[in-house]
Amino acid sequence: MKLVYSPLYVVDIGEHVFPTSKFGLVAEALRGQGDFLEPEPASREQLLLAHDPDWVDKVLKGRLSLDEQMLIELPMTPAVVAAHRAAVCGTILACRLALEQGVGLHVGGGSHHAFADHGEGFCVFNDIASGILAMFSERRISRASVIDLDVHHGNGTASIFSSMPDVFTFSVHQDGIYPELRPPSSLDIGLPVGVEDGPYLRLLADNLDRAFEHQPELVVYQAGVDSYERDLLGGLKLTAQGLKRRDEAVFEACRRRGVPVAVTLGGGYASRLSETASLHAQTLLAFAPGGKILK
Repeated sequence: MKLVYSPLYVVDIGEHVFPTSKFGLVAEALRGQGDFLEPEPASREQLLLAHDPDWVDKVLKGRLSLDEQMLIELPMTPAVVAAHRAAVCGTILACRLALEQGVGLHVGGGSHHAFADHGEGFCVFNDIASGILAMFSERRISRASVIDLDVHHGNGTASIFSSMPDVFTFSVHQDGIYPELRPPSSLDIGLPVGVEDGPYLRLLADNLDRAFEHQPELVVYQAGVDSYERDLLGGLKLTAQGLKRRDEAVFEACRRRGVPVAVTLGGGYASRLSETASLHAQTLLAFAPGGKILK
């Protein structure tokens, strides 16, 4: 298999709930499992696929206001900007790999809180939207779906695609937590605190077909593992085995229909960093046999 990863993703941001070192740990866990492809930082032109020029230029020139930085909740250093630019290119590359070989695996990405004109919640640029819009721009696809199973609503992604009927956005998330602003996805399912494996997996099985009704030519799977029972920022109670079955359900839904899928990691904030990294690696390995997804 081929894995997309950049060492730029690991950034020293001091004491912070978002452990960027998890990306390096996942990559290390998968060494020897396949070939690694390193993305370059996205160009301004690539960033403009999903973002307003004013926002792109503010970030690239380091001119964010204090309020804009506070929304992102990260120190906006040059290293942080470089990491997020590389992640955009990483998901674009994962989408290309998916269309060429059935599955594209990104050891990073999933910045679903970034809007066209601002960032939020650890997200500067929306790599999910960038990946899909790049495939539209390259005339590789004309329809796509986002399956977002992060514990937090994919508000930025929903907003960017709100006027694009050819992109179906599906978000299963916890109610009553971040983010407060939630533009509607094509299909939103909000869950109460405490939902466990069984009810979650049944609900997913009952609704997953909706993401394929418009015959997407590409799925981007935002596979956050912050629905884990020991996550610090979420209140759902999925076990490691439940998350594995969740990932397998998405893979099987794509495989059965012959729809290529690009996987991004998204959130994961367990108190033990090793648990978060292990869960992310488990997700990617669930799709690893998957060069066989295409008919």
